[in-house]
Amino acid sequence: MSYSLRVIPISEFLRTDVSGVVDLKASRELLKGLMDICMRENLDRILIDGREAQSQASTVDVWTLANDLGSLGMSREYRVAVLNRPKDEFDRMAFLELCATNRGYQLKAFREFEDAFTWLTAGESTSE
Repeated sequence: MSYSLRVIPISEFLRTDVSGVVDLKASRELLKGLMDICMRENLDRILIDGREAQSQASTVDVWTLANDLGSLGMSREYRVAVLNRPKDEFDRMAFLELCATNRGYQLKAFREFEDAFTWLTAGESTSE
């Protein structure tokens, strides 16, 4: 039997769960609050679990949110993973990812926690 063992130390990250109906105003308030906590706690990685949330936000609302990331306190150094399960044909978080990355932000949409966690912790130091 062969195997490889690695210890992967990870820094802390902020996690929040979102449920219910989310709109542009609620999204802005959530992000502003998260950015304030990150500044205060010196964190730069965030996991937003919105798999239980619903949204009727339009493409303009999502674009507006991406456009406002800087004014909400998001740094381009932050890494934000968003877990979601679209409830209709419009994948708002995939569109938010596109708009945010086009502006230089590290924001990525995921369906699975493990994939989001792996992305959030990429670049962490490893020892073998």
